[in-house]
Amino acid sequence: MKNTRDLVTISLAFFFAFVGPGACQPFVIDYLSDDKGLSLSQASLVLSTVYFTFMVFRFFIGFVIDVVGLNRSKVMGVATYVLFPLILYQGGSFPVFMAGSVLWGIGAPMLWTSSLVQILNTSAPSRYGTSTGIVRGTVQFATFVGAYVLAAVYAHRGYPALLFIAAGLGSLGIVAMLTSPTRHFEREKPDLRKFVQLIRNHEAKAVCAFLVCSGLAYGVILNGFKSHIELTCGKAWLQYILPVFFLSGILASYLGGRICDRIGRWPTFAGGFAIGAAGMLLAWAFAHPAILMLSMVCIGTQFSIVPLTGFAWIGDNTSPADRASIMGYVFCFRDLGVATAIQLCGVLAAATTTFLAFSIVSVLCTVLAVGVGGLARPRGTNPPSCP
Repeated sequence: MKNTRDLVTISLAFFFAFVGPGACQPFVIDYLSDDKGLSLSQASLVLSTVYFTFMVFRFFIGFVIDVVGLNRSKVMGVATYVLFPLILYQGGSFPVFMAGSVLWGIGAPMLWTSSLVQILNTSAPSRYGTSTGIVRGTVQFATFVGAYVLAAVYAHRGYPALLFIAAGLGSLGIVAMLTSPTRHFEREKPDLRKFVQLIRNHEAKAVCAFLVCSGLAYGVILNGFKSHIELTCGKAWLQYILPVFFLSGILASYLGGRICDRIGRWPTFAGGFAIGAAGMLLAWAFAHPAILMLSMVCIGTQFSIVPLTGFAWIGDNTSPADRASIMGYVFCFRDLGVATAIQLCGVLAAATTTFLAFSIVSVLCTVLAVGVGGLARPRGTNPPSCP
């Protein structure tokens, strides 16, 4: 089954969802504290609740999609991205903002899981990595562009215009998703016993560990990099060094998917973590701007390579009938890593030794990927739902 239309329309929907609502996240805490009168802790809780809700509902997403349907889940998921900035603008109390966060946290796994299940179900097995890499690369490109667009809107028009522009751009994502093909796939009833079977599989356990480590590293390291650059190179270098992370992530997504399909999942996992380990080690050992740019390239590469390889691995080892549930179970672990990182940032991000610690973690993941890869069966012959 050719999936060109699926890939184009779904990627467009993700682009508009992230160039607008997705890219407004860096402004949320300041807006709620400056314009809405929330304390800093309350404003931070509003944003972190999105990710904790995302994590919880990702685990049960198979049940949600079974009730709502895969095609409706895609559209409803994009709609929650649009509603969030509107709730921020219209809301006047902390409970209302929290309700908006929960709503977005429910919609995000609906969008991601239903869309990527459709992409995998309509892709040839030899293109699982390529197809998911295109979607992830589009998301990162949209976030990169959106950060500049919304920053310009904020500088000239303030927060209200920023939120309206974000919602307006997101609305185009709903239109794009409505034009995506309506697909009907055989689905098995979600069963939590599959999760118990999943965690008995050595490959699945390794992938889950990779996603936790990748989520933690992303949350803690990227947050700490801002302070590290300011202390070692000065604030003027932020505008030159930080964007390199996103640019390398975009390139690594588009190219990494092809590499993943060509050389296999486990070598790609190992290569991604090895590159990330090198980048973190460079950040720990050197403070020169050029070295930190190279470090950002390496860390951005790991951030992109690991999740898309996880999606491709799921494509190899699941059937269309149970793909949504298994994807939810596995990627719940990445959300756990990101959500935990939000809480750890205040404790660890300022410590330069954090770079060294996570470089060691990435080396261990590299070794684990090589070891598990040596034991892995050929693609498609070792479904994770089997004990």
